[in-house]
Amino acid sequence: MTERYTTTDAGSPAPSDDQSLTVGPDGPILLQDHYLIEQMAMFNRERIPERQPHAKGGGAFGHFEVTSDVSGHTRAAVFQPGAKTETQVAGGREGVRARLHGEA
Repeated sequence: MTERYTTTDAGSPAPSDDQSLTVGPDGPILLQDHYLIEQMAMFNRERIPERQPHAKGGGAFGHFEVTSDVSGHTRAAVFQPGAKTETQVAGGREGVRARLHGEA
């Protein structure tokens, strides 16, 4: 039976999977420990399905019509009395977004 050992991404044997290069017995880990840095980078890039954002939610199309005079609070054309604007509203777990068509 052959001895089993851990390898790097390149396939060469890893120095150790349990020990890291440090400055002294209780010092910080060195960046020269390329195997540890490689393992940490792989861990950071690992995809966890339940933590992935999903485009779940609903939406609606319609129109926004100003029914009261709010011109004392804003000069935007979309909020002037009698203005009617096509809208798109999207909602999901993260919140609700609204977009007024024709506005930048």
